[in-house]
Amino acid sequence: MRLVAMAWRNIFRQKRRTLVALSALIVGLCGLVIFQGYIGTMMKNFRDSVIMTGIGHIQVAGGGGYFEDGEFDPYAYAMRDTDKRIAAIAKEPGVQAAFPSTGFTSIAGIGEKSATLLVKGYPIDRMWFAPQSAGGGSSDAPKGKFTLGKLKAGNQLAPGDRDKIVLGETAARILGAKVGDVITLMAVLHEGGLNGRDFTVAAIYTSAGKDKLFAYTDYDSAVDFTGIAGAPVIHVLAKDIGSTDAIVAGLPQGAAYRKWPQLATFFVQVNTMFSGFLAVIRAIILLITLFVLGNTMNRIVFERMREWGTLRALGTTKRDLLVLLVLEGSFLGLIGAAIGIALGFALSALINLGPGLPFTLAGRAAMFIKLHPDFSALWINLVPAVLVAGIASYFPGRRAVALTPSECLRQL
Repeated sequence: MRLVAMAWRNIFRQKRRTLVALSALIVGLCGLVIFQGYIGTMMKNFRDSVIMTGIGHIQVAGGGGYFEDGEFDPYAYAMRDTDKRIAAIAKEPGVQAAFPSTGFTSIAGIGEKSATLLVKGYPIDRMWFAPQSAGGGSSDAPKGKFTLGKLKAGNQLAPGDRDKIVLGETAARILGAKVGDVITLMAVLHEGGLNGRDFTVAAIYTSAGKDKLFAYTDYDSAVDFTGIAGAPVIHVLAKDIGSTDAIVAGLPQGAAYRKWPQLATFFVQVNTMFSGFLAVIRAIILLITLFVLGNTMNRIVFERMREWGTLRALGTTKRDLLVLLVLEGSFLGLIGAAIGIALGFALSALINLGPGLPFTLAGRAAMFIKLHPDFSALWINLVPAVLVAGIASYFPGRRAVALTPSECLRQL
């Protein structure tokens, strides 16, 4: 405790030097906390958006193979007890909603033109398309509904609509179809059978990467058209994303399921990339801290050589002297990191008093993001800063203990 008290007092002997030495760490960690809050909020919004674009928090399927080829062969995974399974899942605490979906591959034709479509069928009360005036994200979607794209023409499917289809903009252009037109779908059914039916184009939507291949209809029409025995997959929406594991634990033993991180692979890749950015920025800040504090501790060691010699003459061991210097450097890192992190949280709160920081994507109108740094930022940034400061003090400290007391006392 004596060494701790001495090290703590020593860092306030030269307040101006201490502040200058810690300025890089304070500014760097302040900016890192703000950036971390910005990225964290952006990725949270992106995660929720991806989950609500037709994935759900959990998918329960009729077999594990569904997640590899079920989109093109749903008949092999049809669950005959779909209603019972949905009812059982819906009773689990933390479940907001559970509902089925199905799909089929078809050739769509109108006049002399045709295109291949993967038609997805969801319950009408679970489908939503952002209006033309909206940004196209899921933030404004009614709660519990999948945001499947943005309307370019037409209206949402309404309860009671049967044999109506929402067609992708690219597919509609290929077919030359518009709202109100009737297109014929020819689909391969179970065991190789064929079925054809006319569907009315209720709306045309746009969605990056999906408006050429995908089209949407209501679940009942898809089941009636394909004659599938039951839903191949059940989508589960959680009240809170933290409830996902608890819901999975309540599923019947042996149930085939996937949680959202296994389904939202693009989000996982983007999130990993941004986590890498943060790690690189943190490493650069810590490297700068290492050099700045190393230089500061070198000066301290040189200027206080006679002090070290006096301490050694009074009986302080080499080990205690080295510990004293490492503690002094660690305290410098602790103070700098604490001030920088606290300043980052304070500036984040100040920015949140306004609209937030702007973010623009793919020509959309600028949206503003509130900053919500996670409290994990406290330990992720504080602990490495203290460790690096301690390391920066260790090597100059070795110089002090390498000299004899008399050699230290002879220093100017």
